[in-house]
Amino acid sequence: MHTLFKRMTVASTALVVGVALVSGCDFLVSGSGNTPSNETTGPVSPTAMNSAKPKVVTQQFVYNPIGKRDPFQSFINIDGPTATDGPPPTGTQKYELDQYKLVGIIFGIERPRALLEDPDEVGHVAEIGTYVGRNWGKITMITSGEVVVTEEYQTIDGELVVTNISMRLPGTEGLGGSR
Repeated sequence: MHTLFKRMTVASTALVVGVALVSGCDFLVSGSGNTPSNETTGPVSPTAMNSAKPKVVTQQFVYNPIGKRDPFQSFINIDGPTATDGPPPTGTQKYELDQYKLVGIIFGIERPRALLEDPDEVGHVAEIGTYVGRNWGKITMITSGEVVVTEEYQTIDGELVVTNISMRLPGTEGLGGSR
C-alpha cells in the first residue's frame, strides 16, 4: 500500500511538471521567474512602438426606430385584445371553457337557452351571444343536443383564427343534433 501511494505521488508530480512545461511556464525550467533575460531583449525604438499600434477605424452608427417595433414591448400582445376591450367578464368567464359542463338545453322556443355548470357546481343560464370561458368564447348556436362556442384570436402575425367548440349534452355524443 505504501509503495502504491509513493508511485501515485511521483506520477502526479511528473504530470503537473509536464503540464506546466507544455503551457509555457518557463520559470520552472530557468528559475528566472516571468521576467525575460536581458540577452534576448534590447532597447525599443519609439518608431517601433508607434508602428505596433493598430489603427482604429471608427464608424458613426445612428439608430433609426421608424418602422420598427418597440423592443421592450411583448410581441405576443401587439395589436391583440386587452383586458379592457369588450364588456366586463361575466360569471361564465370565471373558468376555462373545457371546465364547464352542459347539463341542459331549452330548445324550441324563440330564444333557446342552455344550462352550463361550472366546476363549483353552480348553474349558469346562457343564450346565444353569452360569453363563456376565459378566452372570450361566444355562444353562436344552440340546438337540441349541443351548444357551439366560437373563440376568435389573433396569431403573432396578426392572422385571425376562428375556432368552433361544440359542447354536447351527456348521452348525445353519437347523435347529431337537429339544426
